[in-house]
Amino acid sequence: MNIPTTVRNYLARKGGQYKVHAATAGLSLADAVRAARVPVQKLVRSAVLKDGSSYLMAVYPATHRLDLTVLNGNSRRNFVACSSEELKTLLADSEVAALPPLGEPYGIKVIVDRSVDELDEVFFTPGIGHLFVRAQQKDFTRLTEGALRGHRISNPVSKAATPAEGKREGMKEKVEKVHALPAMPGIATQILGLRNNPYANANELAAVIEQDPSLTAQLLRYAASPFYAYQGKLTSVEQAIVRVLGMDFVMDFSLGLALGKSFRNPKDGPLGLDAFWRDALHTAALTQTLCNAIEFSRRPAPGIAYMAGLLHNFGFLLLGHLFPEQFKRLNKAVAEQPDRSILDLEREIVGVTHTEMGLWLVDAWNLPKEIVETVREHHNGDYRGDYAIYPNLVHIANRLLKRFGMGDATGIDLSAELLAAVGLTEEQAEAALGTVLQMREGLQFMARKMAA
Repeated sequence: MNIPTTVRNYLARKGGQYKVHAATAGLSLADAVRAARVPVQKLVRSAVLKDGSSYLMAVYPATHRLDLTVLNGNSRRNFVACSSEELKTLLADSEVAALPPLGEPYGIKVIVDRSVDELDEVFFTPGIGHLFVRAQQKDFTRLTEGALRGHRISNPVSKAATPAEGKREGMKEKVEKVHALPAMPGIATQILGLRNNPYANANELAAVIEQDPSLTAQLLRYAASPFYAYQGKLTSVEQAIVRVLGMDFVMDFSLGLALGKSFRNPKDGPLGLDAFWRDALHTAALTQTLCNAIEFSRRPAPGIAYMAGLLHNFGFLLLGHLFPEQFKRLNKAVAEQPDRSILDLEREIVGVTHTEMGLWLVDAWNLPKEIVETVREHHNGDYRGDYAIYPNLVHIANRLLKRFGMGDATGIDLSAELLAAVGLTEEQAEAALGTVLQMREGLQFMARKMAA
């Protein structure tokens, strides 16, 4: 059947059973798929990428489109597609239009989209466009056993989804025009300036916060909450900073609240401001509480943990702000179909997810990397990047709160592997949830003030 020697030898070395489907030579790949009666939903493809002198082969379903933003974000690299000339050198005996999804025999590191592992059998081109190798999942897993596994490094593309893809690109173009974004509030800009000033003091921070009476009231109420069990009376922001909360936490707490006030969306519905701030404040408080339960030597910054929880779903605010009609339809769909994934509904109705919207905004506003990673990865319990502790804690908080009808998590169970990764036990996580639920009345009060 003229399978290229490199692939043929690799299949023989790895073992397993494989069948070959053939079409007439000279057909386009799409026509060959149809002629060989290959089920396209089981066909996988590959793309070879490079970052400097490093190469990576990404393997994903042929019905998907590779998402370099996610892949580069997870790996903290800057991979781009290789040129045709480079591919001819790297995979010398393969056709550029029919690359095999096998990097090991060519000395190339491989990452496989996890959705490939969900297929019961796999079809792939062995390096020549009119041939297709059919393998059971166990055999294909053996062929890629040394590969990395990536979560959502590719996204489905179908005829039904094509209009949404175009809509998504139009939205991104609009969002990336900075004049279309709400300006960062002046107080938030001042707080960021202080945050980057190692000599800033409590008096300077208090002076900035006290420009906003609403922000001042919320900060004092939080400092006086049962969460901190402070017995004295607080009459100023400076006292709250010095006696209870500390500089770092107040900076991040206030920055998050100040940023959120930039948006005026509808109040009602599962995505309205009432529900948004209820969920955001509970998630922020629980993320901070989980953070404080971690052993001190491993503990991340509590203030950043709070801000990560507060802003992780920031994209909902931007969606409602820039695209009110689409937001209205999405809000209604979520209310009518509560069992469906919010991400699926967003792609279907809007063509873009709140995660993508949030990333465009936090990038434009140049927010801390910890927040960027949280916005991007809070739905991904398998994420283990440089700042993974923050999206991991938010992911845990979301699953805990989902038990009480809050947030957009896809489940309520906690992964033992994820808990171990952040340094918590399930008992500690449950105890943190109990602590936050005791604050529920105060958090609801703050949420109503934020949504007013």
